[in-house]
Amino acid sequence: MTEVFNYGGGRQTVAMCILIKKGVLPRPDYTIIANTDREKPSTWDYLTEITQPLLATIGLQVEIAPHSLAKVDLYGHNGDLLVPVFTTNGKLSAFCSTEWKARVVNRYLRSKGIETASIINWIGFAWDERKRIKGTDGRRFPLCDLMLTKADCISIIEDEGLPLPYPSSCWFCPNMHNEEWRGVKEYSPTDFEKACQIDEELRTEDIERGNGGVWLHHSRKPLREANLNEDDRREPMRQCGLGLCMI
Repeated sequence: MTEVFNYGGGRQTVAMCILIKKGVLPRPDYTIIANTDREKPSTWDYLTEITQPLLATIGLQVEIAPHSLAKVDLYGHNGDLLVPVFTTNGKLSAFCSTEWKARVVNRYLRSKGIETASIINWIGFAWDERKRIKGTDGRRFPLCDLMLTKADCISIIEDEGLPLPYPSSCWFCPNMHNEEWRGVKEYSPTDFEKACQIDEELRTEDIERGNGGVWLHHSRKPLREANLNEDDRREPMRQCGLGLCMI
């Protein structure tokens, strides 16, 4: 079997890199991040400046699966929106993680002659996220195996003397809380502007289809007008079942 560590760019995956370096976790055959073409610049900066040098000390690297391997973008082949936007009466499910990450990584590995059936994907769910596990076929959850929580992951990174990575995701992801939206706006105002444009385009398209509109921000207001200073941490918005985003 081929052991594949799915690098998401967040605290759990960075902690797993440290545990691999220390020999607590075995060396994976591959460590791969899927490039969605919309990942936050902070994730790439951390990968380049911190993670790659860390893994290089033990002869490993994070390989990048290009977005050109994705077969769909914002909409699926059937025309359905893949992004978990907010609607007038609910919230769409997240299929972007499947199309832009899981399937891209599998295609990248197949290009290297590795069959999907032989892959064991490492997913970075922490022990306190174990309820997110929906089946274990072809998957491994190293942090859960070690019963390590999200707080433990923070301690592992800090004990290594490394800065904590900023939460990873696409810069227009509806699953972000206000603190993360502010981070995008402050760290990369160009990406925030592109997110506002996508927000407007998706809403226009939805209304033209005869629906009531969609929004990237949970307030169901245009992103440009949303109050990003409100405390919204009590609202659970994470719905990425595969665990390839934001970990």
